Amino acid sequence: MKILIKIIVSALILVGSLNLRADANPDLWPYIQERMFEDAEIVEADFIKIDGPKRAASGAQVPVNIKLTATEGIHIQKIHLIIDANPTQHAATYHLTDKTQSLDVFTRIRMETDSFVRVVGEDTEGNLYMSKVAIRASGGCSGYMDIHDPALTKDLGKILVKTKEDFITTRIKHPNFSGLQKDQDSGGYIPEWIVRQIRYDFNGERILAVENDISISQDPYLKFKFVTNDKGTLTVSATDTKSTIFLKSKEI
Repeated sequence: MKILIKIIVSALILVGSLNLRADANPDLWPYIQERMFEDAEIVEADFIKIDGPKRAASGAQVPVNIKLTATEGIHIQKIHLIIDANPTQHAATYHLTDKTQSLDVFTRIRMETDSFVRVVGEDTEGNLYMSKVAIRASGGCSGYMDIHDPALTKDLGKILVKTKEDFITTRIKHPNFSGLQKDQDSGGYIPEWIVRQIRYDFNGERILAVENDISISQDPYLKFKFVTNDKGTLTVSATDTKSTIFLKSKEI
């Protein structure tokens, strides 16, 4: 059944991509929902929000903002970021802690065509809550990247960290090849090579962990709210699909 659903979703995406004036297609979601969450009920909620541009300047770098308002009686443990019309719909999963229940996170995604972009929050009881936004964009997953450009891998794995006004901002130098871009010399596809996992620890305690897929942009960017009255060490660790580990620590 899951294979059949995947075929149906792929067919609907192809039909949409052939329409140059295609808007976000609501028909994709029921199939994606069944494949990812089976028969679980998903409730649209106002305490979880996603926002982004109506039309992205670049499909390869689409800024989105996810906000979670701490709600009494509901403890969100995961937030799934989903792009309906992308070749791979799952973009990322954010694993939250008590310190990130009032989440305010900014990231940049790839979008292949116009699509609804969704966040689905999962609480400790298994209940699911959703918000969505329609964004127009194109070519972000399969767009041209010069595999021979040394700038793509210069300072590979370097993690830039900034802290300002209760926000932590990180950018990881990495090409994040989606596996859908073509090598113009060979005509073949550039193998997938992405930053799969990112973890943030403060004074040895995890505050946020992220599982990424191919829809996260080149040089993965993440900015999120973290409020603490304590001083200490922020440690950022990232692992890519070649099992290479990148580390950065900073006193904050």
